[in-house]
Amino acid sequence: MSVRVERAGYDPENGFLYYVVFKPNLELGEDEVFAREDVEVSVSLSETGDLADLSFVVPKMLRSMQALSFICAEDTGRYVEPHAFVTVPGISGDSVVSIPGRLELDQAGRIVGMAMQWQPSAAYSA
Repeated sequence: MSVRVERAGYDPENGFLYYVVFKPNLELGEDEVFAREDVEVSVSLSETGDLADLSFVVPKMLRSMQALSFICAEDTGRYVEPHAFVTVPGISGDSVVSIPGRLELDQAGRIVGMAMQWQPSAAYSA
């Protein structure tokens, strides 16, 4: 099973909300999340807003094969210290943006998913 991406419809106030599932058979809303860690994520998006790939600096406390086991279990994920790289099969990115993300960890300290928020208007206003 490869990485799974859930995307909420566009909301003018919140933009797009993405949830990337790394753990096989994880159901959204399940009570498996015991901790969260904020990260800055570089994402490549298609012209329709689909997530093509992402990368982030893994926080020091999560730089272990146990913590990264679900990300690295598939051919879609790689870890090159200190970065994690994840690709979504079948999607090509047209633009790259940096957005806030939140890693979600299970009780064993493994990264099971990541929530991200992209506000297109914020990315283009400077």
